Amino acid sequence: MSEETNHNTDNRLCGLCEQNNSKYSCPRCDVLYCSLNCYKAEKHLQCSESFYKDCVNQELALHEADDESKSQMIDILKRIQNQDLDGTDNEDDNESIDSDDEVQIDLHDRLQNLNLNDADSVWSALTEDEKNEFEALLSQGNVGAIVPHWEPWWMYRRDKKLVEDLKQTDNEKEILKKCPHIKSVPLFSTLTNVKPSPSIRFNIINVLAAYAFIMRYYNGEVEPIEATTCVLSICDNLNSNSNYDDPDIAVEAVTQKCLLSDLIETDEDSLEIMRHDTFLLFQGPNDDNVLLYTKAALSHLIQIFSESKTLSKLKPEEKQNKGDFTRKFPDHGKNHLPSLDISKVKKCIKKMEFYISFLNTCK
Repeated sequence: MSEETNHNTDNRLCGLCEQNNSKYSCPRCDVLYCSLNCYKAEKHLQCSESFYKDCVNQELALHEADDESKSQMIDILKRIQNQDLDGTDNEDDNESIDSDDEVQIDLHDRLQNLNLNDADSVWSALTEDEKNEFEALLSQGNVGAIVPHWEPWWMYRRDKKLVEDLKQTDNEKEILKKCPHIKSVPLFSTLTNVKPSPSIRFNIINVLAAYAFIMRYYNGEVEPIEATTCVLSICDNLNSNSNYDDPDIAVEAVTQKCLLSDLIETDEDSLEIMRHDTFLLFQGPNDDNVLLYTKAALSHLIQIFSESKTLSKLKPEEKQNKGDFTRKFPDHGKNHLPSLDISKVKKCIKKMEFYISFLNTCK
């Protein structure tokens, strides 16, 4: 953007809606616009679609990614293109790009040597227009609409039939490979000779409900320390050794903790999904393997807690070295989280191993 354009941006009308003062300038055609809606308006459709398509195509061409990653990237592109366009057909997708454009899409080059887990580094590599567009998405609450939806691994269920389909059985084996690996634990008889309380099953349900909620809440991609902290904040069986004598109460306890938590923002629809997910986890993939999902969920939770324990031992980040992104979006990091009690984390790991060992004795 030229100095003159930059100076006059705030004093000129949006070139698309011609009603509001402009805030941004398109990096491709230099048109001034006031909002994301105008940027993606029909008058600007050809340019905005080309921008997104070039960006993603170059990223896919230059970056070696697996088929799943490419599919997710294409899905994001489609969501961005179709958002707020009311189903408008994109007939110009295959139009060639003007090679004389002053602004070249070099996203891959800018990100190539960066740690993509370092938000400040990634933020510093973006152009001002890219930053403005990101903030516009956040302000309008549209980010979730372009992020691929995570499908939980526990959704498969085969009801018992009088006649079994052999092809379906083979397909089931492939589906169940998506389950987390079940942790090996000591025999229950080596851990205790005392008969466990009937409440142990309901306590496990309390843990399953917390796990199901957190996995959905983070769309399947959990950061160990944050996930562990949040699980402890909503699961009283792990956090304070609470016991339950009814499955509905065990699940409802997690529901209430989610609503009261300072770390979580949720609604009744999400909590109803959590209740159903807990049922599916406890039900298992089929009548012959009822406990598989429960043991897989506990094993995954043990892995998350173990990783958080390891990460907590690392030297904390220097608070003085906050970048622009951290200052602008302080809640993206872990500084807002309460300190993690490592001794409690270790006890929780032992408790969940005890649960898996107990489940190995059940038929």
